[in-house]
Amino acid sequence: MTIVPRAGWGAAAARSRTSLRPSRVRLLVLHHTTGVYVGPQTVRTIQEFHQGPQRKWADIGYNFLVAPDGTIFEGRGWSTVGAHARGRNSESVGVAFIGDGSRVVPLPAQRSIVWLAEEADRRFGRLQRVGHRDVGSTACPGQALYDWWVRGAFLAEPREGPSDAVSGDEGGSGVVTLGAGELAAERISEPQSPVPNIRSGWLREMGRRGWLRRR
Repeated sequence: MTIVPRAGWGAAAARSRTSLRPSRVRLLVLHHTTGVYVGPQTVRTIQEFHQGPQRKWADIGYNFLVAPDGTIFEGRGWSTVGAHARGRNSESVGVAFIGDGSRVVPLPAQRSIVWLAEEADRRFGRLQRVGHRDVGSTACPGQALYDWWVRGAFLAEPREGPSDAVSGDEGGSGVVTLGAGELAAERISEPQSPVPNIRSGWLREMGRRGWLRRR
């Protein structure tokens, strides 16, 4: 599997970096960007947003990003602490799917995500696969992507076809095209939805402990 290096997508220089200590890494956190993919410029837009006045981060937040067509882009890479899961960055690798994880993710992207997970295991030892919602109050990485991820990304592959497109691509390629000016930075960041996730989390915990009445 080939990873597009930072120079390959035109990354701006990181303002600073903190080395990731392999002995501390225990999680692989999966995200989605919710934005659409139009090529390497999408990754540059994400980096601009993360380094911009709203976030003011040192670099793009993710360690790696995966496009709908399976292309893998190097973000902070294997050796640098990311900025993708508050409080867990120093013990995790962050992988982001460039697209809407509430819809079925195309097979090429699934295969690349699995490859990254296996490569992470090779480098750091067996990692726990979690979604962003497992370590933060957010809907990320979207329900369809989360269900696929936590139920075992290695068990079965869905049928390929138009339904596998990430967003509105009637040809089923998983690559969405936009008109000029339609790519907004606001759509690149993960949407925060603390109330639904916190509530559902408490309901699961209460059910586990037998605190809920059966009807």
